[in-house]
Parts: sequence; C-alpha cells; structure tokens
Amino acid sequence: MKAGSRFIIAMLTGGFLLSGTPVMAKNMNFAPKKDKVQKEVILTEQQKLEFDFAFAEATKAVLLGEVEKGISLYASCIKIDPSSAVVRYELANIYLSQGNLNSALELSRGAVKLRPQNLWYQIQLANIYQKKSMIDQACKVYSDLIEMNPDRNDFYYLQASLLASVEKFEEAIEVYNRLEKKIGLQEGVSLEKERLYIKLGNKKMAYAEVQNLIKKYPYRADFYGMLADLYLADNQEDKAFKQYQEILKIDPNNGLVHFYLSDFYRKKGEIEKSNESLAKAFEQKEVESDQKIQYLIALLMNPDNEKLSDDYLKSLLDILVKVHPGNVRVHALYADFLRKRDDNEGAKYHLEKVLEEEKSNYVVWEELLLIHNQLLDFDSMLTVSSEALQYFPAQPLLYIFKGVAAAQKEDYKTAIDAFESGMNYIGDNVKLRVQFKTYMGDAYYQIGDSKKAFKAYDEVLLFEPNNVIVLNNYSYYLSVKGEKLEKAKDMSSICVKLEPENSTYLDTHAWVLYQLGKYEEARVFMEKAIKFGNEESAVVVEHYGDILFRLGNNEKALQEWKKAMEIGEGSKYLAEKVKTGAIPEQIQKDEN
Repeated sequence: MKAGSRFIIAMLTGGFLLSGTPVMAKNMNFAPKKDKVQKEVILTEQQKLEFDFAFAEATKAVLLGEVEKGISLYASCIKIDPSSAVVRYELANIYLSQGNLNSALELSRGAVKLRPQNLWYQIQLANIYQKKSMIDQACKVYSDLIEMNPDRNDFYYLQASLLASVEKFEEAIEVYNRLEKKIGLQEGVSLEKERLYIKLGNKKMAYAEVQNLIKKYPYRADFYGMLADLYLADNQEDKAFKQYQEILKIDPNNGLVHFYLSDFYRKKGEIEKSNESLAKAFEQKEVESDQKIQYLIALLMNPDNEKLSDDYLKSLLDILVKVHPGNVRVHALYADFLRKRDDNEGAKYHLEKVLEEEKSNYVVWEELLLIHNQLLDFDSMLTVSSEALQYFPAQPLLYIFKGVAAAQKEDYKTAIDAFESGMNYIGDNVKLRVQFKTYMGDAYYQIGDSKKAFKAYDEVLLFEPNNVIVLNNYSYYLSVKGEKLEKAKDMSSICVKLEPENSTYLDTHAWVLYQLGKYEEARVFMEKAIKFGNEESAVVVEHYGDILFRLGNNEKALQEWKKAMEIGEGSKYLAEKVKTGAIPEQIQKDEN
C-alpha cells in the first residue's frame, strides 16, 4: 500500500479527522465510542465527486476481500461527509461480520439517528441488539419498523419470536393478536399462540386457538388431531376420542387418524384395538413409508413392546412389504427384525431384496455374508463376497469372507490369494493383521507348506502371544510332524492354563506329551479332555487308547479303540489297532 493511502483516525466531535501520518490499516478501528452525529452537511459538487469515488472504491475493496483497505476508504468518506448514514451502515456491517458488536452498535445507532426512516438501517440495528442479547431494545426497533411498515407481517413474527425467546409469552401473544387483527385468523399465528398458551399453562386458551382453526378449516384432519393431543395431555381421553371420530367422518381411510387411534387405545391399555388401528394405518398407501417405518422402529425400541407379539410385529412388516414392495428401507428393517430373532433364512431373503435395488450399501453386503457364514452356506458366501469385492475392493473383511469360504470348500489356492490380496488394505490394524495371518497359516498347512504356515503363526504370536487358537493349532501340527516338541509343549501348556476346561486344548496338550513319551502326564490330560466334552470324538478316544497301550493297559486300550470305531472315523490305522490289539510298530512314527 502506498504511504499516501494510510491514515490515522482520531475521534472528534462531529465525526472523524484524517491525519497524513501513515499506519498499518489492520490496526485501525473507526468505530466511535459514542457517535455524536453531526447535522447533514451540504457538499460541493467537487466533494460529491470525491465522496462517490471513495465510496465506490471502498465497496469494491470489501467485495474483493480487502477489508482493511475498504475501512480506510470509508474513513475518507467520513472526512468528506461526517453526516453520512450509509458509511456508518457499511462500517457497521464490516464490524458485525468481524464480531466487533460494540463498534457495530455505535455505528448502526448513528445511521438510524441520521436516517430513521431507512428500513435496512433499522433491521441492521435490531439484528445487532439481538446478537448482544439486548432483546428489549431489539423489540423497540421492531415496534418502530411495524409502525413505519404496517404491511410487513414478518416484523410481527420477528418481534413475537424475540419476546418468546426471553419467556415474555404474554407480550408475544399480544403481538400476534395485533397481527391477527390486521390479517385475520391464520394457521401459523394460531399455532404459535397455542404453543405459547401451553407454555403459560393456559389450557383453555390453547384449546380455543385450535378450535378456532377447526371452525375455519372444518375438513383439516390434522387440527382435530392436535386438539385430541391437547385433550390427551390433559387426561381428557373421552374428548380426545371424539376428535378422532370426527376425523373418521371426514376421511374414513385416513391413515394418520388410525395412527392417532392406535396411540389412544394403547395408552388406555386396549391393545387389540390399538393393533387393529395400526394395521389399518399401515395398509394406507397414502401414508408415506418413512412415517410407517419410523413408527414401527419406535415400537420395536419401546421397552413396553413385550405387549406386542413377534407375530403381530411380523404382520405389520408383511403389510409394509405388500404396500411398499420396492422400498429398500422396509426390507432392511424386516431383515434386522428377523436377524434379532435368529431367522437367518428370512433375513437373507430381505437383504437380497435390498441388494437387488441398491448395490452401494456395504453394511448390507456384510450382513448377508455373516448370515451365509452362520448358515454354513459357503458356496453362496464365496459367490456373494466375490461380487461385493467388485463394488468395495478396499474392504478387507470381504477378502476374509472369500478366503474362509474358499478354504471351507478346500479351494486353498483361492483362499490364499484372497488373504494375500486383503492384506494390502489392512493398514496398521493389528487385529486384522492377526486375523489374516491366522487364516493364511491354516491354508498354507492344508496345502502342505508347513514352512509358510509356521511363519504366519510366528508372526501372529509376536502380536498376540496368548492367542490360544494359533497356539493350539501350531502345537498340534508340530506334534503331528514330530518337530520342535518342546516348543509345542510350551504352547499347548499356555492353552490349557488359559482355558483349563477346553477339551480341544486338553487333547492337543495330551498328544504333545504323548509324542514326548510322557505317557502318564498325557493320560491325565486326555482323561480331562474326555471329561469336558470330547467323549464323542473318535480321534480323541483313539488317542486315549494309544496312551493306555503305551502305559501297558492293552485290554483297556483295545476297548477305547473299539469305542472309537463305533463313534466314527478315526485315523487310517484304527482298524488295524482293533484287529491286532496293538499299535503297529512299523508305522508308529506316522500315526496321528
């Protein structure tokens, strides 16, 4: 900025004085502490030209965001014409936008004093008063505005709203009464008055306002409903019921009145009538589906909804599906309802309906995949997860669903590809990394790549050293291979310590001990495994027989092997053990 365009502003009586000494514009504040407005100045033609030019440049600067420059230029206007109202108005707007309410107020007062008939100056002053919570002063301005502009109904609303905001309800009602006297009975005015009478506790006048609306609009069902609500709030149920009957006379198929009646009967404890009315409301196509959905959600979330049977709630959902068959929110709500009641087949149907219309909802895909997983429908789980990945390729859980489904179908290559691809999207999420590595370890072991499997397990245990699933699988696989048996024992020991009654972990630990030749210890843990739930496992019972045989109890061992044969499929050597009554020595190293 050139030196000649910088000014120091000093307050003098009658306005601002400019000094030629330059200062930074950002330090300037031209708002007076008390604006002693000077009488109107008569300008020469030259002064008018200078004023108009400076004012135009100031306005342009503000519009371009050069606010400090604009303030300086407006100051030059004040020097030319200390009695300018418009400059005070523009400066007040600037300070108002900056949050400098005190400066804005003084300038705005000055503008109004100079031009009291100017509508915009008065509105600006009222706005500043309101922001400073000077409600009485703001209301006084609106009174002046109403007097000067009797056709501006909005000023009545604004004044009444301000009075109501400081709980001057009776004064606000009086403002509305004056407006009503001018424009006649209007819905908006009557409803505002009704609201204020309720706050005052004046029920009689609140009733009167709604009754007046009913007289003027006798075919407006919503007004009868409002009056019914007032009666219900005042425990005048019979009067409320009469209003509902009036609505039915106007429109027998009015879905909204059936909502009213449902609530009415429910509050009276007449559940059957309430349910009938609600069903009628749901059957009306004219009632928007969103309103029905919100109403039903409120019922489902109500702690008293035990009075509503699942069959009844399901019937309402059936009505919604029939009346609004393509509405995805209806199907989503139905699916959620069925999921919470363990009807996975039904929930699956409705989630599939949602996806027919809306592929972009990731949550629906995930819910559907969870259902397929619970139903052990791995064919569908593989198909759906593959399709979902086309829309959400960066969602790591979808890769887990796909990988697990493929692994269950013994398609381990597809499973490993899915897990490795999903690893690219987990970021720093340790929980997901552990989950992926666990599944990858299992898949690698199934294809015979124990090196990669054990590497994956080791990585999991770096993050979660007490991950019992990995500890159990890792130790068991080592025992089967006869490798690092002490490491296997340490891992299986952690499992049984953390979950001493888990039959699977007890069986693994017993088998590791068996492989180490610690037969007596193995017997103790294997008997615990059988006690805590593995007595129906052919593999466990066979292992118990093997341990007994090593301890010299051949007769008991044979009994356990026979029992394993009766239970189901054991090892490939089980039949020979039963036949010979002994563990085949030549294949002992290969047995599992």
